Amino acid sequence: MENVNIVVLLVISQSTNKRIKINMADSDWPITSVAVVTDLTKVPPAFIVIDRTYDKRQEADLWQDGLFGRRVFRYLCVERCAPSSGRDVLVDVAVVNEKDAVPAGFTCVDYTLDTREKAVKKKTLCIRMMASSLTSDAVSELILLSKGQRKPPMGYTLVGDLNNMALCYKMSRIIAPVQRQEVQGSSPPINMSNIAANLPYAMPGTARSTKTGPPERAFSNLGFATVTPMSGVPFKINPKITDLSDLADITIPEIYNKTLGDLERQYEYDFATERSVKPTRY
Repeated sequence: MENVNIVVLLVISQSTNKRIKINMADSDWPITSVAVVTDLTKVPPAFIVIDRTYDKRQEADLWQDGLFGRRVFRYLCVERCAPSSGRDVLVDVAVVNEKDAVPAGFTCVDYTLDTREKAVKKKTLCIRMMASSLTSDAVSELILLSKGQRKPPMGYTLVGDLNNMALCYKMSRIIAPVQRQEVQGSSPPINMSNIAANLPYAMPGTARSTKTGPPERAFSNLGFATVTPMSGVPFKINPKITDLSDLADITIPEIYNKTLGDLERQYEYDFATERSVKPTRY
């Protein structure tokens, strides 16, 4: 049985300002990087190498060697980190033929991390990364199944073949820690009466300003240094429509419903004049 380390994350709630303990297995941490190496001794410290198949614990070499020549090795390795804001996570994996186009939104793992050689033979390993703040699920584990095994384990999704081994991945829910926002101090209350005094219209609950200075000076008192083209333009209703009683004498014509036949009879035109004109020959 696989050993799983349990860690405890301390999350500070913004609403209650209390610490909440969240138990999360490190095997469910999202994958933040995927690479291929040629030598097991050159795997970076933060990476986990996949050197054995998931089902039969056979060697998981991604390179298909010939009968003669120097032995070539390729091993898949991944980096998993605790959920954190600002880091991209793996959300999808694809395997395509070497000459096929890379799917939209994916990037290729073209070269080995340690020697910068071709990573996979006859295939292209493609990965899709996304900011952790934009997704609630991410790939937490990649496995390789032995030759001839095509049925993925429960909870895993089959991707494709790499050197006759089936690549599968498992999705897990991301539990992102909540960042604590420090309150430096409360802002001083805004005096609405001072603002209302500089507006060209009356605010509810305040008297209309009687200031007669230039509009530009009034905006400067509010702290705005830029004078816009609308500065000084009065905002008021046209005096012609201020008195609603003047609108009482307006007569609205009655609109009759007309059928299609009524419209055809009203706007009928037989083009008789045009037909009576004889064509002129030159």
